[in-house]
Amino acid sequence: MPREDEILKFFASYIEVELGIVYAEHNYFQLQNRLEEISRLIGVPDLSTLHAVATKGIAGDFRNLLLDTATNNETSFFRDAKVFRALESFFRGQKTGGSPMRIWSAASSTGQEALTLAMTIRELGADGPQGFSITGTDISERALKKARAATYSQLEIQRGLPSKLLVKYFTKSAADEWTASALLTANTTFQSMNLKAPFPFREPFDLVLCRNVLIYQKVESKREILARIEKTIKPGGMLVLGSGESLIGLSDGFELESLEGAVVYRKKAAVTTLAA
Repeated sequence: MPREDEILKFFASYIEVELGIVYAEHNYFQLQNRLEEISRLIGVPDLSTLHAVATKGIAGDFRNLLLDTATNNETSFFRDAKVFRALESFFRGQKTGGSPMRIWSAASSTGQEALTLAMTIRELGADGPQGFSITGTDISERALKKARAATYSQLEIQRGLPSKLLVKYFTKSAADEWTASALLTANTTFQSMNLKAPFPFREPFDLVLCRNVLIYQKVESKREILARIEKTIKPGGMLVLGSGESLIGLSDGFELESLEGAVVYRKKAAVTTLAA
């Protein structure tokens, strides 16, 4: 029978291959807690039995549950207020009369970031500078289900959402839950996506938020994901990372910019080479 540390290493290796998320040994306690949750959900008595099941093949609902539980779905409305002040400035600077502004909320979790973006734009005008669409993506089906429902508990609402915006954009149910109005959800869609897999997008984005995601990846994986994210952004478009993240040593396709006290990254304009 394998030792507990061998079992945790087995699952940590699988998660890293599938998602790029790295569980260092000093964080194995987090992984253990999540694996014990899976054991309870699928009705096996302990980690040894879960490991025995996994060695026969990780597929279907078991795979989805494992990858879902492995992710960190921590989020809130208006998380890091200075970022959204910076985005207000960015939105105001968008040209009017052009094509709708396209925004990608990568690793969107349960949807608060995408809805915060929609509220920020709506507060600038009826449809923002020229209309907009927000695409939220996540690997967690459980998080996506909640994001699509756009319904939140009182505790979730209290985490960052100003009361005036709550009253304006949400409706309270008899069960003391709050559901976002069509003013927000009409421009917002959510889809399942693994950042390590090929991206499905056919049109570029004006803005991409990938906050507090790459910190869980190894350097090589960060570079690879960022290279593909860069290709999805229009020249002059913006990339927003988490407050503790940086592109130093990872990408040279962006210019660092300070906007309303927040650090953001502007994609460099395409270089035109003139014929000799």
